[in-house]
Amino acid sequence: MGSERLLAEDSFVGALPADVIGINIQVPSTWYEFDVRPATVKLSIRDVVAERVKEKPELAEYQADLVRTLKKVARESRKNNVVYSGSMCEIVDNEPMVASLVVSVTEALNETTGETAPTSLGTLMGVLTPIAPGRRPTDTWRRVQPVDLPEAGQAVRTEGIEDIEILDDNRSYRAVMMQTFVPFPGSNPKVAVISASTPQLALVEPMLQLFDVITGTFRFVHRADLDTEN
Repeated sequence: MGSERLLAEDSFVGALPADVIGINIQVPSTWYEFDVRPATVKLSIRDVVAERVKEKPELAEYQADLVRTLKKVARESRKNNVVYSGSMCEIVDNEPMVASLVVSVTEALNETTGETAPTSLGTLMGVLTPIAPGRRPTDTWRRVQPVDLPEAGQAVRTEGIEDIEILDDNRSYRAVMMQTFVPFPGSNPKVAVISASTPQLALVEPMLQLFDVITGTFRFVHRADLDTEN
């Protein structure tokens, strides 16, 4: 079934059957999923790690490291309108191997006029700039292409190696990154942005393949969907 998240706590209020009130995405069962609300995220991370240690007692000696790493991932991925956050954090050769995925929802606006902007594929493709590969494997590059998600329809994707700025910090780090921009159905001016990244630069292709599989499970949740489930 995947992980279902409402766009807001009052998403049901006044919603028609065809209205989008949430999103659903599936990550591997070994990933950590936690509440993204700032007031509860730290407790949520501690709880999910404690539960995982119960399932795999061999992780007990790494429990503090896992909590610390996931908190760092949460800080770096935090931004306005994030509705879902999941992370991979495995211990390999006594070092954490991490990846993260967040889904955020934004409204397309013209920065000059402040008015609602179109969310057509052509418009999205036009504002996303490709970056040619450098000479070294770890140099930044970006590919921009249209994709078709099985349950969410057409979208625009960027993927490659990029420098990601750290929230509330002047530093950045280089990471494998995939972002998929999914227009809401109908005349809704919003766009769901699925952002997946990992600092494991030596694993570019395997990680992009993993991110592609996860992103392919994304779908919008309509009010009618939940009415049917109930």
